[in-house]
Amino acid sequence: MHRLLVVVDGTAQAAKALEHALEVAGAAPGSEIVLLRIEPAPSPWQAHRPVLNSRQNIADQLLYRAGLRASALGVRYRARIETGEKADVVTKVAEQEGCDHIFVPEAKSNAASRALMALAAACTGTSVGRIISQSEVPVTVVGSKGPR
Repeated sequence: MHRLLVVVDGTAQAAKALEHALEVAGAAPGSEIVLLRIEPAPSPWQAHRPVLNSRQNIADQLLYRAGLRASALGVRYRARIETGEKADVVTKVAEQEGCDHIFVPEAKSNAASRALMALAAACTGTSVGRIISQSEVPVTVVGSKGPR
């Protein structure tokens, strides 16, 4: 049995990551997918604002739709919503859940933002780069042109 972790964030790349993970799960009977939605930690002044309720509703809807897609293909799934920095949360949840593979969407970008991200990555590391370096299991990064 395979347990696959898929980061769900509402982007086209995340939808492609889910589809790719569902293909892998479909090829290995008994596989399970862990759907993970990561919310940034709220600042102290945001802690009791109504915006958090709408943010929670969006997260619930994203996970619900992803779960419907998995169910339609006969793939078992579980959903989690966690708060924190993406790389830390993904690697922690993958370890907690005993995942064999991680699927993450690549951040949507244009030429200018890719140049800025490359500069920032050289200094601090990107979330995806940190996930790859921290993970003890294979990581598939799915961009607009498909998995890498």
